[in-house]
Formats: sequence, structure tokens, C-alpha cells
Amino acid sequence: MATVSLLVVSESDIGSTVQGRALLARGGWDEDTAVDGGRVWRHRSNRVDLWWREQPHLYSDYLDKQYEMETSRSLSEVLFLSRHVAASGRPSLTLHAIGIPGASPHGEAAEYGGRNGMTVPPSPRFASIFRRLDKIANRADIIEEFEITLETTHHGPILDTPTLFIEIGSTEEHWGRQDAAEVWADVLAEEFEFEEELEVTEAKEIAFIGLGGGHYAPRHQAILRATSAHCGHLLASYSLPFILPSQPDWDPLTGSLPEGSWKGAIDVCLKQTQDVFPNSKIVAHLDRKSFKGWQRQSIRRHLEAKGIPLFRQADFLEFDKLKRESS
Repeated sequence: MATVSLLVVSESDIGSTVQGRALLARGGWDEDTAVDGGRVWRHRSNRVDLWWREQPHLYSDYLDKQYEMETSRSLSEVLFLSRHVAASGRPSLTLHAIGIPGASPHGEAAEYGGRNGMTVPPSPRFASIFRRLDKIANRADIIEEFEITLETTHHGPILDTPTLFIEIGSTEEHWGRQDAAEVWADVLAEEFEFEEELEVTEAKEIAFIGLGGGHYAPRHQAILRATSAHCGHLLASYSLPFILPSQPDWDPLTGSLPEGSWKGAIDVCLKQTQDVFPNSKIVAHLDRKSFKGWQRQSIRRHLEAKGIPLFRQADFLEFDKLKRESS
């Protein structure tokens, strides 16, 4: 059974369809049997399928299993081509993993798809696609208008397969932009090496989960831009709810760890990142300024008990240096 990446287009989303058309225009696609009424194309490289559906992305739970059952194709990852909505209205090209970490009540349906407290494994291509997007956009005129960014883990749907959302934002004025779609098509065509034989390599030696900061995670982005590290889930501060212990003599260094869903959020995202990168050293990167001192100490203690070190940027750079020297 072939193992492929699945690109998903939603007819209800102009930011999705403009990307889908740009990719198909690159050539090398053959149309195959429809799945659930949606047209399917398979790339001649036999590494990528494109599924063009009517349904919106956010509530398409377990479409990966449906596709596998109807096609006998085994999926290595799912990439949703999508629009991005932001109150700022700022033009952007962005990507992110999905799920609703830290939200409660656990398991309850969330407003924008998915279920509270549940996350989806991140695609192992997260860091690679972000760096490739940064490179390609920066040599195009689009960089003067569009911000290149990534987001922390948020919204649905629920899948079992490693997943990313690939997005054009942030308003109707930008969603259908052909130049933005062409940048994404360049990124994905290069990422999947449509015109070349795929060279299979081992995973890089280090992967991190990012903890804290705002929705666009600038400090975690800085790690990706400066180092070769792989990236798993990124959790914004709002996904890590703490309850400050009420005891007046509570010591964050020795006392019981604070209640709240922060531990569960870290644990599920950590496990999924470890599962996606089984051969890599897993570390955590903390946006320290976004936490109070007692919260930082609590996170450090929790990770230490699991054998997960906290890395600063200098640690990532030193790891890269040692890797180069040993190669």
C-alpha cells in the first residue's frame, strides 16, 4: 500500500481553492476516482494526492481514515490548504499544527472544530515548510506586503494523521491573491521535490515543543530561523492554564505542582511530538517572558521529571555546532 501526503482543498474556501489551482497548474497530476463526491488527483511522483472537497475543513473529523479506507492509500500526513482570518487584517502567509490544548471541559466539541484538550500530531515537515516559505517569499516581491509567520496549535478538525494548515490571510481582500498562492505552490512543489527522486534521510537529531508566548510565537519562530531544529507543537500561554496554590507558604521550587490543565496540555503535545520524531532528541523551548517566575519553575520541574531539557537559543546553536563538527 502506497504511503503518500494528502493535500486537502475546500471548495467553500477561496484561500484554499486558489492554492489548489496553482498547484494543479504546475502539471504532473492525473485525475483519479472521486472520494465522497470530491475530485482526486495523484501526482506522478506517487508521493502526493490532492483531494478537492465541498466540505469546510474545520469540522471534517477523521477525513484521513475515510480517505484511506476508500483509496487503500496510507497517509503519512495531511496538509489543509486554507484561508487565515485575523482581526488585524494584516496580509500573511502562515502555517500551524492543530488541536485545542489546555481547553476544558475536556472532550467537549470546540467552537472552531476539534475537541477541548485534544490535539493532532504535527506534520514532521513543520519546520522545513516554514523555512522554505521564509526563503521563497523573501526572494519574491510579496514579502513587502505579506508577513511570513507561524501560529501556535489551535482549532479543528480531529485526525489521527500528522497534520498542518497552510494558509493565506487575513481578509477577503487577500484570500484569493494569485501571487500568494503561487508562493505556496512553489514551497510545496519544492518541499515534495515533484521533479526529482526523493532522497530519504534520517530525522534531524533534535526537535522541540514551544511553550508560551502569543498566538504567532515570535520567539519560537526565531529558533526555527536560526537553527536546524525540527518543530512539534507550539502552545501559546493561553493554552497553559495554571491555578496558583492558595497556601501562603507554598514554594514553587519544592511544593506540589499547581493545578490546572497546563500539565495535560504539555503532556499530550509532548507525546505527539515524540511520536512524530522517534529518532530525535526532544527538548522544550520556553518563552520565558510570557510566564511568571512560579510558572516557569513549575514547567521546569514538570519537564525535568519527564527527562525533557529546557533549551535556550544558545543551546540550539551549540547543538548545531557539535553536529557539524561530528559530521
